[in-house]
Amino acid sequence: MDDREANRPPSPVCAAKPHKWVNVHGEEWQDSYAWLSNREDPEVLEYIEDENKYSDALLADTTPIQAILYKEFVARLDESEESAHVVLPDGWEYYSKKVPGKEYLVHCRTKDGVEDIVLDENELAASTELAGASFFRVGFIKHSPDSKMVAYSLDLSGSERYTVRFLVLETKQTLPDIIEGVYEDFEFSNDGSCVYYTVLDDCERAYQFKRHHMGSDVATDPVLYHETDEMFYLALAKTCDGEYIILNAYAQITSETRFISANNPADELHLLFPRRENVQNTCEHHSGFFYVLTNENAKNKWLYRIPVPMRADRSSQPQQPTDDTQTLRETVIEHRDFVLIEDFQVRKNHLVVYERSNCLQNVRIIDMRVPGLSSYHYISFSEVVYSLLPGSLNSEVADMTKITQFNTNILRFTYTSFVQPKQVIDYDMDARTMTVVQEEKVPGLIPYDQTMYASRRLFATGTDGTAVPISIVYRRDLLGMSLTPQQTNPVLLHSYGAYGCPANPIFSSSRLSLLDRGFIYAIAHIRGGADMGNGWYEEGKLAKKPNTFNDFCSVAEYLIKEGYTEPAKLAIYGRSAGGLLIGAVVTMRPDLFAAALTEVPFVDVINTMFDATIPWTAFEYEEWGNPNNRDIYNVMKSYCPYTNVDGELLAKGVYPHLLVAGGMNDPRVAFFEPLKWVAKMRAKRREARQAVQQLAQAENTTYEERMLLLRIDDAGHGGNSGQYSHLGDLAFEYAFLIKTLGAPSKPYYGGTGYAGGTLQGFDGVLLPVSTLDGETGGRVRMPSLDRGTASRGYSYGAEKDRQPAKPPKDIRMRRSKEEEDKAYRVKTKGDRSPSRLSQWLNTWF
Repeated sequence: MDDREANRPPSPVCAAKPHKWVNVHGEEWQDSYAWLSNREDPEVLEYIEDENKYSDALLADTTPIQAILYKEFVARLDESEESAHVVLPDGWEYYSKKVPGKEYLVHCRTKDGVEDIVLDENELAASTELAGASFFRVGFIKHSPDSKMVAYSLDLSGSERYTVRFLVLETKQTLPDIIEGVYEDFEFSNDGSCVYYTVLDDCERAYQFKRHHMGSDVATDPVLYHETDEMFYLALAKTCDGEYIILNAYAQITSETRFISANNPADELHLLFPRRENVQNTCEHHSGFFYVLTNENAKNKWLYRIPVPMRADRSSQPQQPTDDTQTLRETVIEHRDFVLIEDFQVRKNHLVVYERSNCLQNVRIIDMRVPGLSSYHYISFSEVVYSLLPGSLNSEVADMTKITQFNTNILRFTYTSFVQPKQVIDYDMDARTMTVVQEEKVPGLIPYDQTMYASRRLFATGTDGTAVPISIVYRRDLLGMSLTPQQTNPVLLHSYGAYGCPANPIFSSSRLSLLDRGFIYAIAHIRGGADMGNGWYEEGKLAKKPNTFNDFCSVAEYLIKEGYTEPAKLAIYGRSAGGLLIGAVVTMRPDLFAAALTEVPFVDVINTMFDATIPWTAFEYEEWGNPNNRDIYNVMKSYCPYTNVDGELLAKGVYPHLLVAGGMNDPRVAFFEPLKWVAKMRAKRREARQAVQQLAQAENTTYEERMLLLRIDDAGHGGNSGQYSHLGDLAFEYAFLIKTLGAPSKPYYGGTGYAGGTLQGFDGVLLPVSTLDGETGGRVRMPSLDRGTASRGYSYGAEKDRQPAKPPKDIRMRRSKEEEDKAYRVKTKGDRSPSRLSQWLNTWF
């Protein structure tokens, strides 16, 4: 133990309470920290509080770095950003915008130069009615087809159970119709007389599909479909042409499809495709045909169409599918072994297909006016490392665009790369021209210069010879291998590797704070994601899950071997299922990494997967496997981070520095998973410490224990959000990385490299930044950084008579002067959502 360790306060102690059970394989398991799952236990809450204080204390010396980082983050925000505009049939131009000093969006419309505020989320959050809510988030905003009304959803608890309200645009009157317990999918009928929605069961699973007639009693809303199989959840969407609402019952690898007319409020659901094991279908409609994207008998997906099934009398009422219906299939795009069709859309004259091949995304435009659909072209992009998203990141704008652009030749998508800020592009599919309709602005203390940064695509060789893609970004003048003499860079290596979600290279203005300190940011496109197609995903799930972890370690070894970095300068990051990745590789190869950062990590794999009472466990069997199967169980035991804690390596300081974050209200990865993991690591390290110290004395050497930090706050799966409030947490995490890797505390600008002697710091340009109402300059407020110890000194154990800790009652960040220290929590759609938007964002750091 060195002087730094001696000066540390004692780490929190969690009582071990023996809990034994025998699994189906006859093996006895002991989980001494199972009791930490009781969120109502005052002892659990007090332990969480002690862990939070301890983490703040050990990083208290980084408070000045956090202040600098926060100032940089805020300076790069476009605090007055407007979304792309959409003109609806009523002639109004709709959009949303940010307001300086305000956390939430303001939804607006304009006509003839007059702006009308549709919904101000800030006023809603500050309203008397919602004053007692512990959480605030506006989920979806849906416009009725006649543009006279909007439906908006509110999450006031962090549970992702939304309450839907209706607002009349002309009068701003809120209607008495209030629907509670709604999930994220919601659609109007075309005449606006009714709405369709799904509700959640006690396991957070969308299981009922309902219809509400406006003005009727919500309690009488009929259940049009009830999904009884706990392996399946429901998702609904209106087709691009607005003719039908498609209801899918999804499991991980199987789906069942129904449809209902959006024109007939009295219509009933019609079964289109019954569930077949390992077959998933996605449907759209165009001119009397259903276009179907399927993985049937295929490694990747292919596209075909069938006529909409009609009754024998050829009435407008569809009939149930028959064998004859299936024989009418017409192939549109054949299956290709090395091309994955990720998504598709239809327009009046065009079929738009989003593809992925060799870790690159492409957009194929098919002219539907040409017989046989034989005429097509691809949109070309100049970069090698980039990402595409259909529509817009703003879900309201994306939904309105879907409505208005069907009859046009315009395709709207979002483009970004490691160096290109996000652009919303309107592409003319006939003229083959692009128009940027909205672009992320990056002002900064020094305005962003794209030419200062570069990205590359590299390939590592996996343990089985597989080529694993890597995407990196860095500042050109700070790349150590280009300097004289050569030197290594601090690297942050990030990945996800689960659920078939690709890890997409996306621009981040906050990430510039790392790049400007000499960091290289790298993404490992490992198996378990679909970065290289569906086969890539299949090779990293179930019994083949270890491929995911081996690929990640191979990428780390490659970056070290090629001179980009060294173990003492290599940090890793992953969240949720990516947190399992971090926990597994830290256990497998702790010597490779100096620091590890993980958020809401899924680390107690075996206990969780044996517990069918935890939400989504049954659904997860198709991703991780069912541990009741002996072979799957043995594989899980080999990588489960909670199972494989090594106290001796922790005491010797072989494990990297660890910062683990969790959320009390996370329904997807329970708060007790990271809590138990850290408690067990602390206990195992203490048990091994005496023997390790004796060994050190005998060998005349010393071992430096690494930091082990845990933060659990009153958040959900997505942590903090809002225009400002999440930046405090991000500054804390970046400061951890900077400290543990020994990176510069301040960024560099100008010059030719930090080894050349001409590079300067940012001291001269760190000007005051104002982020609060009424402020004209001066200090920057960092509400998330004031955690009781970081600025006032360590107080762990000092309050002997304190009351048991309780989660804060009001954690919303409203940014008024009176409530400037409150935090806003938000949960994104979780890993299991079918939404491509959620997949696009969940792997972004």
